[in-house]
Amino acid sequence: MNSRNRRRRRIRNPHEGIRPRTTGAPAKAPRAERVRTGTLRWRTYVGPMYSAPSISDGTVYVAARGLWALDAADGSVRWTNADVGHVSSPTVSGDTVYIADYGRFYALNAADGRVRWHRRITWASHTPPAVADGLVHHVDDSRYLRTFDTVTGRRRWRVRYRRKDANHSAPVLADGTLYAVDDRGTVRAFDPATGSVRWQQSTSARWPTTPLVQDGTLYLGGGVSSNVYALNTANGEQRWTAWPHLTVSSFRSTPAIHGNTLFIVGTDHHLYALNATTGHTRWRVLTDGPIHSSPVVADGTVYFGSEEGHVWAVRADNGRVRWKMKTGGRVESPVVADGVVHVCSRDGYLYAIEATPTPEKQ
Repeated sequence: MNSRNRRRRRIRNPHEGIRPRTTGAPAKAPRAERVRTGTLRWRTYVGPMYSAPSISDGTVYVAARGLWALDAADGSVRWTNADVGHVSSPTVSGDTVYIADYGRFYALNAADGRVRWHRRITWASHTPPAVADGLVHHVDDSRYLRTFDTVTGRRRWRVRYRRKDANHSAPVLADGTLYAVDDRGTVRAFDPATGSVRWQQSTSARWPTTPLVQDGTLYLGGGVSSNVYALNTANGEQRWTAWPHLTVSSFRSTPAIHGNTLFIVGTDHHLYALNATTGHTRWRVLTDGPIHSSPVVADGTVYFGSEEGHVWAVRADNGRVRWKMKTGGRVESPVVADGVVHVCSRDGYLYAIEATPTPEKQ
């Protein structure tokens, strides 16, 4: 290669990856800056994990090789139950942990992990249950949405609402209504006490994940499709549908919202910030790989994880990367509590990372 060609070769900045964009004239990308490294508080090995943790009263509950309860302050193990929990996230309500497993649904004492009751279910579950008003609502890979009594485990009702296929959309409770989305993108609003359908609305989503319900609007990523949807929770009417990028992407995570900005991540390596009222793209951030982790917003920062093993912290107002941290495997959806980001990685560790890096790590 001659010297002229060598001079023309593009040298890639290892820290580039922030590409804000507005719906009008394209915004200029900000000057590349050194990205801080996240500050690890602790990490604990629990085995391969495929779901998000749940945090309650200073305890982190996580499903791995069994169900684990860890002290949120230092990661020490409070108890384990090796017979319960593998792929679905637990839900904690009061003094009880609810979780589905392969063929069984469990209610456990949150203090020591002892089983209070369990019920046989037909298929494996990949989603956390929803709990309120003495009822626990659950879906698995069968055709049914089921509701149990939280105290006795007795089934109150069940509704056939979907085809039998892998299901990654959990039921959502909001303002006295239970929402569930099937594998073909049909959204249904149920009476949580009886299971009667209040309304249903079709979308073009395919195999979507759990929707977000906020301030009278249901936001839904398209699953393996490239659209994002916003529906009126009162009657299911569509407020808007958006196609955030010209390239083909999949939106296989639950959105997050902060103010009037909706955040959603895609398999095209981007975090998108959309106008929550119109669906217009405000900006986007390019990361290092496909993203299936659902974002979460806390104190003006968006946190999420990539399949390349990084946990990302991005400013919610402009998309600038505050910090990122490498783990040893694909990162699942994070949970933020008391200034700490708790996140599971496929390397088998549960990580607790400071939401704000210490000066020594800048």
